Amino acid sequence: MEITNKLWMYNNWANRELIGHLEDTLLKVPVPTMHLLSHIVNTQLIWLDRIRGIQPRIGVWDDHAMDICKSMHQQASVAFQQEIVKRAHQPHDIIRYTNTKGIQFETTFQDIMLHVFNHATYHRAQIAQNLRQMGLEPINTDYITFVRS
Repeated sequence: MEITNKLWMYNNWANRELIGHLEDTLLKVPVPTMHLLSHIVNTQLIWLDRIRGIQPRIGVWDDHAMDICKSMHQQASVAFQQEIVKRAHQPHDIIRYTNTKGIQFETTFQDIMLHVFNHATYHRAQIAQNLRQMGLEPINTDYITFVRS
C-alpha cells in the first residue's frame, strides 16, 4: 500500500496546486477548464461512494463553481487517506459496485485507487492543454515535480 499512499499524496498535491493556480491567476476560469476540474472531483467522490458501498450522490459530469470544487477535493482527499489507512493490510479487497450505466463490477481496492489517481492525471493534462490553447500558462503538476518539492 506504500505506492497507493504515495499516489494519494501526489494526487492531493497536484489537485491543490491546480486549484490554487486557477484561483490565484485567473479572474474567471474558462468554462472548459471548470468542466474538467468538476469532473475530476466528481469522479473522486463517486469512487469513494462505491468503495463505501453507497449510491453516488452526484453525476460524473455535474459542473460546479471553484469553491465547491475546492471543498469537494478536500473532502475526497481526507476520505481517500482514511480508506487507504483502513485498508492498509487488505489492498486486494474486492469492491462490488454498479457503474453509471447500471453494469455491476468487482474490482480490487488497489486497482480502483490506481484508476482514480491516473484518471485525475489524465484530466489535469487536458486542463493544461486547454489553458495553453487559450493563451494561458498552466501549472506543472508532473509527478516528478511533486517528488522534488
